[in-house]
Amino acid sequence: MEPRHAASDWLSPAQWLERHAARDPLRAAVVDVDRDQRIRYGELAVVVDSVALQLRERGVGHGSRVVLIIDGGIETVVMWLALWRLAAVVCPFDISQIGATATQVAFNTLKPALLLHGQRLGEADIPAGMGPHLRFGQWPPAPGELAAIRLEAAAHAPHQRAALHRAGPRAQDLAAACCTSGSTGRMKIVLHDHASYALNGLASTHLLDLRQSDHLLDYRSFSWYSPQILSLMPFLQLGFTLHLARQFSASRFPEWIARHGITVAAGVPTVLNILLGHPLERLRASSASLRVMSSSSAPLAASTWARFERETGISIINLYGSSEGGWICGNRLVDRRIGSVGRPVPGMDVHILDTQGAPCADGEPGEVVIEGAKLALGTLQPDGTLRPIRGQAFRTRDLAVREADGVVRLLGRMDDLVIRGGVKVSPGEIEDALLAHPGVAEAAAVGVPDAIYGQEVVAFVVAREDAVLDSPALQAHAAEQLPRAKRPLAVCIIDALPRNARGKLRPDALQALWREMVG
Repeated sequence: MEPRHAASDWLSPAQWLERHAARDPLRAAVVDVDRDQRIRYGELAVVVDSVALQLRERGVGHGSRVVLIIDGGIETVVMWLALWRLAAVVCPFDISQIGATATQVAFNTLKPALLLHGQRLGEADIPAGMGPHLRFGQWPPAPGELAAIRLEAAAHAPHQRAALHRAGPRAQDLAAACCTSGSTGRMKIVLHDHASYALNGLASTHLLDLRQSDHLLDYRSFSWYSPQILSLMPFLQLGFTLHLARQFSASRFPEWIARHGITVAAGVPTVLNILLGHPLERLRASSASLRVMSSSSAPLAASTWARFERETGISIINLYGSSEGGWICGNRLVDRRIGSVGRPVPGMDVHILDTQGAPCADGEPGEVVIEGAKLALGTLQPDGTLRPIRGQAFRTRDLAVREADGVVRLLGRMDDLVIRGGVKVSPGEIEDALLAHPGVAEAAAVGVPDAIYGQEVVAFVVAREDAVLDSPALQAHAAEQLPRAKRPLAVCIIDALPRNARGKLRPDALQALWREMVG
């Protein structure tokens, strides 16, 4: 069954929440697995209204840009929904992931009307020059807590509720401004309206076959667009129970699944590799309820995917998306191909184009170019103007091939493509060859300058636990799998691959390491 995309199907977040509260007020809506706290749908609807009224008294309204410092599970969801209740624009930040400098630059561009933060952020951590800021409390409210905004289930007068109903957003209203460095390392502020959030939430439901009875676990920061559309939006649209952790824990992951009956878990390739590096007995014993685990945000090697399923018995759904485009392609349980990102999602036009802008033949590498209603409105520029994305073809800079039956395989970034003496080499080809070695846990290949060929390929690998590797043997292994022009100049064994806070590989750090190694 494909998701519907008609504008008439759109409901505001408050309308969805009211439906779930009326249908099953005692069902757990959000569970904080770290603190073992929960809020029910009936409580959530009342608390969101209470917080929205408190914010309204402080001047927050339609179109207000409000920075929300991500502070954990239940509190983040309540504050987010309260801002949307008022048609305000949520600007989610996790300063620990984006960094203080980038945060200051983003604030200078956004010019927010207000900053909201919880208990974990002190006054000294608030960027210099920031205007009004308010601390919000915990759920459940702590006796005597010092918080300007209290998360309490207070009763509301009829005229107050009427005012809130008039304040809700429309589908075309701006919903959020999300900061991301993407794969380029350059910070962008991506603007999405409520319509694109709704469509991407429906796409998540379609790809993962999400159900009202599900218990979904996510441990990623809600400053990422991915958990917003994979977890938050389907939670609103379907009314399942959303389980949140502040961060991933390999030791607690099996316990979370068993204790809460988790049926769907979010994932990224780094997490799958971490789990594979730990004893798997507890995970296998505790995952009977787990129907599927997603993988997105970074490329998933076919060997990692196959090994994880083989050794854990957990089915993986590999998805492909971006902050600008939302979900672009995805596998499904009923239609999966290991090593691929599946087929284009409904409502997304996906083209594979050559450097001249012409369509590539099946099996021919090209750039992914996308169009559709799910795309972001655009990116906010430093001068406050919008650089449009939706309504035109958007070049992702991702390199991919489309198979004859429509399945798409990602090869890497266009910027990462290595041209060695005129031969185009995708780092993914080298990485897949090295990952086929039984002692290799992770692999990455990058291009480095070369006086003769223009560029050479250098690979870096991380050994599996208890494996003994040596570079000459790995080069010999690569030579068995790759044509001469695509064999790496060197294979370096390191302790860990450098990644950013969102788990994306940092090729620049590997190139700097190579320069250091060769002097």
